[in-house]
Amino acid sequence: MANDRALKLLDRFASEGRTAFSAAEVRDALGTSPQATSNLLTRWAGLGLVDRLAVGRYAVRQIGALGTAAVWDDLGSAVAAVFAGRPHRIGFLTALDHHGLLVRPVLSIQVASPYRPREKALTGRTLRVIRESEATVLVGTEPLGPSRIATIPRALLDAASRPHLVGGASRVAEALAAVDNVAGLGDLASEIHAEPAYRRIGSMATTLSLPVGRGLEPPLWRSLIELDRNARGANGWVDKKWGVAWPYAASELEDVVAA
Repeated sequence: MANDRALKLLDRFASEGRTAFSAAEVRDALGTSPQATSNLLTRWAGLGLVDRLAVGRYAVRQIGALGTAAVWDDLGSAVAAVFAGRPHRIGFLTALDHHGLLVRPVLSIQVASPYRPREKALTGRTLRVIRESEATVLVGTEPLGPSRIATIPRALLDAASRPHLVGGASRVAEALAAVDNVAGLGDLASEIHAEPAYRRIGSMATTLSLPVGRGLEPPLWRSLIELDRNARGANGWVDKKWGVAWPYAASELEDVVAA
C-alpha cells in the first residue's frame, strides 16, 4: 500500500467533515489486513495526524494542529464518536462537572443511553454507560458539539435519582450549593418520572437553607424514600415535609456545602 493512498483517504475524511472515523472504515477503504491497518493508524498517531479516542476509534487533527490537542479531544465530540449517532446524554457527574458545579474533579465519563458500546474507556477516562429508554434519554438536554449533555436541572435530577452513581448525597449537595435556582425542576421531574430525585433535592435544599430551595414545593407523597440508601449513621431522622429518610444528621452535609 502506498503512503500517498493512505494519506489521500485521511484527506478525504477531513474534506467530508469526517473528523472521526473507525479502524474498520480504513481497513475497508484500503483493503488492508487488520494488522496492517493497526500499524498504519499507529504511525498516523505517532506523526500527530490523528488521535486515538477509544478502541478502534480515531479523530482527525486539524491542519496546523500538530503538537496540540485534536479537535475531537473535546467531550461532546469524543462521546459522539463512540455512540455513532445513537441517542445518548452526557449526564450525572460528568454533566455536573461540565457545568462547573463540582469542586472535586471527575475522572470518569458518565453517559445515559439505550445503547451500550463495547468501549470501556474514552480519551483515557473510564466510560460508564447508564441504560435508559429512548423515550426519556434526550429530555432536558442541550447541544455539546455533536452530542447532547444534560442541562443543569436534568444533571441535578440525574445525580439525585441515583446517588450511588455519583458518590452519594454529598456530591448532590455539593452541586446544589453552587446553583442559585433551577426553574422548571418540578415539571422536568414529572416529565421524566423522577419524583424521588426531586424530593431528595427539595429535602437537601430546604434543610440546608440553600438558595436553590426557594420556590421548590413538596409534592404529595405516600411512602418514605431514602436520601442515600448506601449510607448509614446513628443520627438518622425523617424529613416529613418531603418524605425523605436521612441516614445521618444534616450537619454532615452542611460541612460539605460550606467547604
